Formats: sequence, structure tokens, C-alpha cells
Amino acid sequence: MSRAVNHISIEKREAAEMSDVTYSIHAERRMRQRGLRERDIALLLAYGTQLDEASIVLSNKDAAREIERRKTEIQALERLRGCQVVLGKKLVITCYHSRPHKLKKKLRHRH
Repeated sequence: MSRAVNHISIEKREAAEMSDVTYSIHAERRMRQRGLRERDIALLLAYGTQLDEASIVLSNKDAAREIERRKTEIQALERLRGCQVVLGKKLVITCYHSRPHKLKKKLRHRH
């Protein structure tokens, strides 16, 4: 893939993430027929491989890469469950694993 095509792909991905794409009547009809939603199209645009100037496909490799990335994020979320970060004006002061009973109390009395 050439740098120019890659650059176009980045622009299309940014557009998809910002929901700047509009749908033709034809596209809306086909999406309904094929069971695709706007968020599906956004995922395709964001993570797919650009085939040419006007089309993007989500290949098996693209899907596997994004699934693996999300699995890693899920594992991190599981590991970080109950962790607390104390901030002061964009400065991380400390971080720690909260004790479950103290965390429940803090969550009940939060502002």
C-alpha cells in the first residue's frame, strides 16, 4: 500500500469516527436489506483496508487484529477492576487497588 493511499485511509477513518459520512438513499436501502447499521459502517471505515480510492473492506486480518486488541483491553479492564487513581490538576498523585467494602461505601456517598 502506498503512502498516499494510506493517508486517504486515515482521513476516511477520521471521518467515520466523527460521523461525517452521509448515506445515499440507495445505501440506506441496501443497509436495511443486508442488516447493516451505521455503527457497522463506521467500524468498516475505521478499521478496514482500503482497496482503492472509493472502497474499504474489513479483511480477516483486520478483524483479527481488532478482536485481539479488544481482548487485551478486556483483560486490562478485568485486572484494573476496583483500582483507584487520585488526581490533582492533571497530575497522578497515587493509584491503588481499593478494598471492596471501602469502594462500595465511596460509591454510595459520591457527589
